[in-house]
Amino acid sequence: MKFSLSLPLLKDTGSADPYRETFELATIAEEAGFDTATIGHHHFMSGNMSDPLTFLAAVAARTSTIRVGTGIFQLPIHNPVRVAEQVATIDQLSGGRVSLGVGMGWWPLEYEVHGSNFKERGARMEEALTILRLVWENENTSFEGRFWSFPELTVQPRPVQQPHPPLWVAGVAPAAVERAARLGDEWIWGPVQSLAAGLRCLDVYNPACATVGRSADWILRRYAWLGEDDEQVRTQVLPTYVDGLMAHWRESAEEAEELELFARLDAGEPISAEDIAADRLLWGSPERVIGQIRDYERSTGCTHVHAAFGAGLPADSGQASLGGFEDIAAMIRLFGREVIPAFA
Repeated sequence: MKFSLSLPLLKDTGSADPYRETFELATIAEEAGFDTATIGHHHFMSGNMSDPLTFLAAVAARTSTIRVGTGIFQLPIHNPVRVAEQVATIDQLSGGRVSLGVGMGWWPLEYEVHGSNFKERGARMEEALTILRLVWENENTSFEGRFWSFPELTVQPRPVQQPHPPLWVAGVAPAAVERAARLGDEWIWGPVQSLAAGLRCLDVYNPACATVGRSADWILRRYAWLGEDDEQVRTQVLPTYVDGLMAHWRESAEEAEELELFARLDAGEPISAEDIAADRLLWGSPERVIGQIRDYERSTGCTHVHAAFGAGLPADSGQASLGGFEDIAAMIRLFGREVIPAFA
């Protein structure tokens, strides 16, 4: 079992090293045995990183073994050739330790400002993924497409990883999941997807991978809160955390289970934080979290779990995560000490 995590964006704008705490969390995660540390991507939101690729270069320079990645980068907004150059540069700087996790996002303003079109995001994603693979795998190559065209060229620098840095592709619609099978290396199970919704996606993903003759690799993303005391997490953290998550989920909800859940809540039905978290979060003591991961392992066959400790809150709040540096550092260390060895 591989374990990865999201880095929260902790910043002190008055410091000469404003992201010092986030960088330190990356080194703590490396020491704890995590496989990959990722950073998210949104424009015009104070709690999110607008330039995750530049940020990952800095993380890579401060670490030595942990992989770095995006989770997720909104690829259809940006020029894919430029993204290919940036990611290949990080691959060189890190000695071949970068993965690019991509998705489409949910906010039309980000597309509009960057000269893209939100209504065309699926087609743009398709073309951008095609271009990334093309220019990473080939030299002296050209492309003529609907959105992007270029004459014969060779992207520099060349990536260290062959045939290219891993592409993780998010998406919950059947077309997006099928695209992940054709043009990605791993599909990303969304962090707010219920177990039933994720299993429906795997029903699309697995045969699609078989059709193109490749391994059906994928990553289970879950928001998480880990504590020494199970009851303390249940009573003092979970209700506050779920309330914050629900505010963010409303911005991007698109699946039937999520929409039904909001309708029930809006109708006044009492639904506990524990019920909402049941098959969406990893939470509680190490023993409970180990059991939750075992349940996912049995029901889905997952081999890569990505934990986002305290993440998923509205990004316009200045910090899109619950808890400060000490809280998150403690969870990373506890996860590395108690949870990861249980799956060695």
